Amino acid sequence: MAQSRALRCLAVISLVGTLAACGTTAPPPSLPVVTPPEPVIETPVVETPEPVEEPVATGLVPPHMADRELARVAILLPFSADNSSARSEALRLLHSAELALFERGSGNLLMIPKDTQGTPQGARDAAQAAVEDGADIIIGPLFGPAVTAASQVARQAGIPIIAFTTDTTVAGNGVYLMSFPPEIEVARIVEYATRQGVERFAYLGPQNRYGMAVYSALQDNAALTGGSVAAESFYTGDVEAMARASARLAEGVFEPLTPEEADELRRETWVPDPEAPFQAVILPEGGTRLRALGPLLISQAVDPLVVRFLGTGLWNDPDLLREPALLGGWFAGPDLDARTAFETAYRASYGNDPSRIASLAYDAMSLAAHLDGGERGFSREAIEEDQGFMGADGLFRFRESGLIERGLAIYEMRSRGLREIEPAPLTFEPVDAF
Repeated sequence: MAQSRALRCLAVISLVGTLAACGTTAPPPSLPVVTPPEPVIETPVVETPEPVEEPVATGLVPPHMADRELARVAILLPFSADNSSARSEALRLLHSAELALFERGSGNLLMIPKDTQGTPQGARDAAQAAVEDGADIIIGPLFGPAVTAASQVARQAGIPIIAFTTDTTVAGNGVYLMSFPPEIEVARIVEYATRQGVERFAYLGPQNRYGMAVYSALQDNAALTGGSVAAESFYTGDVEAMARASARLAEGVFEPLTPEEADELRRETWVPDPEAPFQAVILPEGGTRLRALGPLLISQAVDPLVVRFLGTGLWNDPDLLREPALLGGWFAGPDLDARTAFETAYRASYGNDPSRIASLAYDAMSLAAHLDGGERGFSREAIEEDQGFMGADGLFRFRESGLIERGLAIYEMRSRGLREIEPAPLTFEPVDAF
């Protein structure tokens, strides 16, 4: 028993010793507690962008065209002029411009009508309003004084003008005349008559601005073609003044033809009489005045069987075909085929006939539509394109002087209508050839 207790004691002591030995063993080293540093958060430097200015729309912008890059064409016409004829003409010109816009314009071409009121001050105000509306080009005005007033505003703004007046003194420096100046008509008919053998010309006409422009052009072009103006007679006033001028021109010059001589000449192709004091006479009149002037010349023995009667664009009137004295006469005019196409389209759109000059607005707006979107825009270089353009009255181009050059045909007056005896050209010669 005692031995058993002794053994148990030893066991206990041994166990305690063992535990004590375990208790005295050095613990394993602990990992240091590392406190992470506070993260350094740098506040990013945000650069404030420069304020971007939104593009400010300048000029007139209709709501339905707000998303388009517009080309603006102002048209200045005397819609409220005191003269009823001017008001009517303004409406026909506007209709023609509308027709060209519908036929040839793109979706970004905007037409802006402005009323000149038929006065220079009204034209100046209309031009200023067009500038404020952002016009890129101006069509009109109609009359010379109005063009002068409007051009003063347009030139300062650098906007070209395509006007309708025949007053050549207002042309140039950005002002172009879309018209039928008598000078180009005279140049064409004189050149043609010279090729038919005419060397000596005569003038019988009014002593007004138009008449003197024709007379000056006759002198210049006769000299250029090797001919001359052998006689002239001017008048101011009514039929009596015209009769006296006719008598002065023909006094003691021609003997009346006998019936036999007249019959013989009718059967032959006309050839200029080399012995005649003058072989052709130009008559720059139209309407009833021209219908009176022709018979007055014949009464003075100036017979169209011997002397060829020549005209200007004023002769382009179907009513004149009823005057026998004018039959056989020649004049220069625009291409009738092109004109007929324009008149047909105008009637279909508006139910009536266009005026003689209504086609000018059609061609001006067609030109604006052609230039819109081109690399040269509405610059002078683009407007003065050497090859020219084809319009409602045929081929035309503008010169640096602002004057127009047209490709004209030659017509002969016949009882059944006009007869084209030489067609209008389809191309121009280079400018440096002149």
